[in-house]
Amino acid sequence: MKRNHILTLFFICVGIVCSAQQQTPAPLIEDFEDGNTQNSLGGYWYSFNDNRDGGKSRITQPSFQSCFVTTGGHASKGMLHADVILEKASYQWSPYYAIATSITKSVTVNPSQFAGISYWHKGVAHKLRVETIEIKDYDYYQINIPQSDEWTLVTIDFAMINQEGWGKKVDLNLDNSIKLVWNVDQKSGSFEIDEIRFVKEITYVKQNDMVIRPAEIPAAVALKGNVSSPLNDLAKKYLNKGMNLASWAEANKIISANPKDWKYNEAIIKLQADQGIEGIRFPIDLDLYVVDRLNVLNGTNKKIVIEPMLYTLLDSMNSWTKRYGLSLTIDYHAYDGSYSRAASKDQKYRIAVSSLWRVVAQHFVTEKRPDLFFELTNEPGLSLAEGEYIDQADWTLLAQMMIDSIRKVDKTRPIIFGDTKWYSLDELVKNKPLNDKYVIYAFHMYDPFIFSHQGASWTNMGTVKHIPFPYTPERWSTEFRDFGIVEGTPSWIKDQARTYYKEGNKQFIKNRLAKVKNWAYDYKVPLICNEWGALPNTAKIEDLNAYFKTMGEIFSEMDIAWQVWFGIMDSDQKLLPGMGEALDLKKSGQ
Repeated sequence: MKRNHILTLFFICVGIVCSAQQQTPAPLIEDFEDGNTQNSLGGYWYSFNDNRDGGKSRITQPSFQSCFVTTGGHASKGMLHADVILEKASYQWSPYYAIATSITKSVTVNPSQFAGISYWHKGVAHKLRVETIEIKDYDYYQINIPQSDEWTLVTIDFAMINQEGWGKKVDLNLDNSIKLVWNVDQKSGSFEIDEIRFVKEITYVKQNDMVIRPAEIPAAVALKGNVSSPLNDLAKKYLNKGMNLASWAEANKIISANPKDWKYNEAIIKLQADQGIEGIRFPIDLDLYVVDRLNVLNGTNKKIVIEPMLYTLLDSMNSWTKRYGLSLTIDYHAYDGSYSRAASKDQKYRIAVSSLWRVVAQHFVTEKRPDLFFELTNEPGLSLAEGEYIDQADWTLLAQMMIDSIRKVDKTRPIIFGDTKWYSLDELVKNKPLNDKYVIYAFHMYDPFIFSHQGASWTNMGTVKHIPFPYTPERWSTEFRDFGIVEGTPSWIKDQARTYYKEGNKQFIKNRLAKVKNWAYDYKVPLICNEWGALPNTAKIEDLNAYFKTMGEIFSEMDIAWQVWFGIMDSDQKLLPGMGEALDLKKSGQ
């Protein structure tokens, strides 16, 4: 039998020292002592993985039932034990293996009556996810739990979990039946859990993780001046105040030829024009529509044949943006990691994707609109495995080949180029301009990162919240927990919180941009920041408005065109309150 006496536990509550005081034990969800797949509240255990979509993640046990063992565990006679093997295979995203159980709301058990859950864990890192019926797009509430080599008591405070941030924002409703999901997606290895309970109350003990300091504004870095050229004028005229059609065609191969089925269609393009947006960046993975794609990319098949669906998409965007007076950038956005380190050094791959751009350019060769732009490849190295990267020299070689290929059919089409390491401005300024006089140089900007990516689970900041902008000592705290920073939050994010008093201000951002602005002046080339923004998942709307207003002012003052990636629209693509004013967007008819 497990110990079941009254106790007061002091433990790491996903990283915040806290006290969970329970005069009587909260309901037991599962102790695994009976060895079956029904939990103690009547729900069932089940598992799922990436196999249906091309992955090969699995467990070494002969069956899921065999993971329920009646030996070992944390001071008990049972546990759930799985040896997980993550294998991506042809799956597009991170491989995963998930273990889940259901909890049905009843007269005796209502999840909303509890502060959280606790369980003992040993083994690889994972996400604990809470699924509710209100969320329809899989953007569930979750929290990252770090690896533990010893049995560790993990307490999940329901107030500390957030949606991942890429779907529709939905309030967490625990007054209902829920599912608890343990998702292993970072590293293969042993995964064990035991004694899962609801927790009635969680009391935190102050940690004094930080010091409240006065805001420290840096001295301004001198700017050399603005670029004066026809191409810079073109960029400022057509590429300013733009938006990305994000999280759609760069991540998926679009199958339906009916625009009514598309995330972005004519109605959305018109809406953006009506809201004052002046340019559209269309991220799309062009090579997904190449017939016999794999053999073309590896050089076995040297003939580029395009599936008609690609032209349906590109021609539709071209037609709609012209109709409503917005510029169009066709952004080759290879989201699936196909441009790998190996591919970057493969001449056959270089020839294939350069030839692809020639075919696309040929399709638009009779299109004389001055506000159609080709963007060579977004963020070279995007979606690669941790530690893998693209050498700048290899990417520069491919970029020049792409330009030369386009120029075989179109001599003057403006082209957009950004550098390695996620279009880093620090990498860009190490380079000299390419050999083409019609290139606009792009960079991406998300400083200060702890503000712009708070609530983003893909950066291990899913719990981070309420970071203010700008920094003021009146709105700061000595406690990491007040900003959702937990034990599982990486140390570099904690460091950013500690130094935010120096970085959460307009001048810090301007100084960062001064480096690339002065580089552009030296070489007399135009600039665009075509990805920036702040995730609206856990930031307060007044801080979002302040940030976007500040960024809009900076870009205007520094004569840099911009196109935002996220943060200004709701799930219906309508501007969030205050965003039109913050970014000085003039609505249609004004």
